[in-house]
Amino acid sequence: MKTEKELLSESVNDLNFKKRQTLVKHAFKNSAFYGKKYAKVLDDVDLISAEDFLKLPPLTREELANNFNSIKVKGLKPWQIRKVTSSGSTGQPVSVLHDLRFPISSLQWRILSWWGVKPYENQAFIYRYKRSLLKRIGNTIMWWPTRRIFLPGAEMNLAHVKRFVLKINGLKPALLQGYVDVMYEFALFLLDHNLKIHPPKMVWVTSAPLLEHQRRIMEKAFEAPVCDQYGNTEVLLIAAECPNQTGLHILQDAVHIEYVDDNYQPVPPKVTGKILITDLNNYAFPLIRYEVGDRGQYSLGQCECHIPLPIMYAVKGRQAVTLQLPSGLGIKSEHLHLLFEKQIKTIREIQLLQKKDYSVELHYIPQINSTTTHEVNNIIKSLVHRTRNEIKITPIKVNSVKILNNKKPLIISELPR
Repeated sequence: MKTEKELLSESVNDLNFKKRQTLVKHAFKNSAFYGKKYAKVLDDVDLISAEDFLKLPPLTREELANNFNSIKVKGLKPWQIRKVTSSGSTGQPVSVLHDLRFPISSLQWRILSWWGVKPYENQAFIYRYKRSLLKRIGNTIMWWPTRRIFLPGAEMNLAHVKRFVLKINGLKPALLQGYVDVMYEFALFLLDHNLKIHPPKMVWVTSAPLLEHQRRIMEKAFEAPVCDQYGNTEVLLIAAECPNQTGLHILQDAVHIEYVDDNYQPVPPKVTGKILITDLNNYAFPLIRYEVGDRGQYSLGQCECHIPLPIMYAVKGRQAVTLQLPSGLGIKSEHLHLLFEKQIKTIREIQLLQKKDYSVELHYIPQINSTTTHEVNNIIKSLVHRTRNEIKITPIKVNSVKILNNKKPLIISELPR
């Protein structure tokens, strides 16, 4: 006899497929782009099967960038949509429309409920840039009497951090949320200057792959568990960890994820593939089998929690960003993330800059009062082995790593993609 969780899981899967059927039909009839794209592969849009769905040609980033006006559906009202543009960290920047008719906050609160965070509890956020006065006033009014406090990552210095710490300790927020890089920087500030904050119930990080040494540093500084959440500008919420931290639960009733090889054929569990995402709730700007630019793996394992949602492993890299070798081979960033996870202990930040002659500068920032010589030498040896000794790798100690498109990417390359 099936358990209640198994029955719920089957119900969610059924809902996922029905929503895909409805979305494809809607896109075919109301989006000029999809009407043309699917005309040759769909015999009957009203009776699409699971096999038919796999025949649909993926939506590439290049197509998305070049067909904005034809992808959006007809008859949209200005208050129904919000235009957003990605940073370009997985390739060229792209613009999409978010469908405001779907309440995205319902998914956020679902994730927060897994961690025991209630809507009426205070929250703290670290964003990259300072919000305008109008936005801050509007946010205060919208969430009253709940209190929300903000620290701009662009203004992160000791004076601002100390003021933010005082606010946290006075407000005692249940949630601390922000992008991985600025949250990690905040954690380092606390440890470097022996500052303590009132521990939140959980720390929510997003926007970039989370390295395990970063998680350890954050959990030590905040004295709270860290929730890794996967999303992007195009599809805000895709998957997130529960307190068991055995993987990320895919929001299966809101998105559909596929893992495919270079020929867009499905890959088995625990095999890294390109990620295709279908947003099941965006009827204003359909994203169907969208090749987002990330790589990942899915798991057939089940979490021991009560959540009836499938598990994916954390995204470890971007497929568009690689170290390129003169022989034509490329080292994917996900492999470098795994290498650094195993070796980094005394380095706080690391970045690879590949020059036009294929040589690489290894920029690194050591932990305060730490000796990194042995660790850096081991990383260089591993990189030389991975790159088959084809390129010169030079370690350089720096005070800060470079920011590109408002992020701190692992690899910055001067070579053409």
